[in-house]
Amino acid sequence: MAAMTQLMKLFSRKRRAAEEGQHSLLTVNNEMSKRRFTEELSFETEVAQAAALSVILLSKKQRQARGLDELRINNWFILAEIENDITKQPTPMKPNPTPPATQLAICLYQLAHGCTFLTVGDLFGIAAPTAHCIFLDVCKAIVKNLYDRFVFLRRTSEEWSQELQGFLENWEFPCVGAWDGFHVYVSTTMKNFYSFKKRYSVTNMGFIGYNKRFMWAAVGAPGSTHESRLLKNCEIYFQFEEGHVLPNRSLNLYPHGEIPLTTVGDSAFPNCPWLLKPYKEGTRVPLERYFNLRLCSARVVSEHAYGMLKGRWRILYKKTECALDNIQVIIMVCITLHNICIDRTDPCKPRWRLEVEELNLIRGSGHAGDSNATRQVMANWLWGIREDRDAN
Repeated sequence: MAAMTQLMKLFSRKRRAAEEGQHSLLTVNNEMSKRRFTEELSFETEVAQAAALSVILLSKKQRQARGLDELRINNWFILAEIENDITKQPTPMKPNPTPPATQLAICLYQLAHGCTFLTVGDLFGIAAPTAHCIFLDVCKAIVKNLYDRFVFLRRTSEEWSQELQGFLENWEFPCVGAWDGFHVYVSTTMKNFYSFKKRYSVTNMGFIGYNKRFMWAAVGAPGSTHESRLLKNCEIYFQFEEGHVLPNRSLNLYPHGEIPLTTVGDSAFPNCPWLLKPYKEGTRVPLERYFNLRLCSARVVSEHAYGMLKGRWRILYKKTECALDNIQVIIMVCITLHNICIDRTDPCKPRWRLEVEELNLIRGSGHAGDSNATRQVMANWLWGIREDRDAN
């Protein structure tokens, strides 16, 4: 019996030793496998990083240094102008108020993206109601301090001559500005805000220069308001009628006659000596059709300006989730920032160069004239230029 017990202990000791040997061998194999896998993974990662870096370096374009005049917008310039109006004082309930720079960033982000205030609050670590209040405060401060400085009519004859030359060089039409309206969708169900676009909106109007800059704007009218009615209800209409805006100059369209300085608009606007509209759609007279073509090419500058406005500030592109009392301020601040971007950099390149001085266009004194006669003289002049080009 004792011999049997000793034999069993011997077998158990050998089995245990064999199991321990197998376990240690398995552990060594696992460690070697892990080490080999780690080495292969690190090697593949280095190769992939090197390949990705080479692809980036090969595909990356060399970035040109941007000068001061190439900056689209200088946030620090805006902050310096409005900092005193948006600086918050510490209170017992809020000892660390939001810094002015953060407030400006919140406003610009909301204008550029048009997202909800809940999203803006999460991004900047503040509550949604606080983000809404900051947004409105900064918008009002920008309009108060910068709107009149960047949205204004030309003041001197030389500046109006520059507008005329700009339209001639870029759009091949002798005018000094373009009128057009645009809509911004709003969150309301009031009947008078239902527009011809089958949506609720507000009607806005702008007077655009050759470089897509707003020289004047009227914003916030109900969407059902017609563009012609909106213009006639504005003070600027009577100023144009009385001759207080455009200088007392005339255009010498030799040999067809002289006309006063004019602006352009679409068929929705009234036909005035200072505002030219196209001939009736569907006309079969070649001269009138060519005049409509050239007028539309000049008036398209307003469409480009509105596209740039809504492209930069997407809050105007979608339905604006704000009260109707604040929609005017929001549109005005977007127009102000749009003009600041234009003043900082103008991407528009001249496509057609025509010097005003070479044509002797500007004369010393102007006359009101008749709207249809003005349009006919300009149509004859444009048609004459086309015939001369075809002859050459």
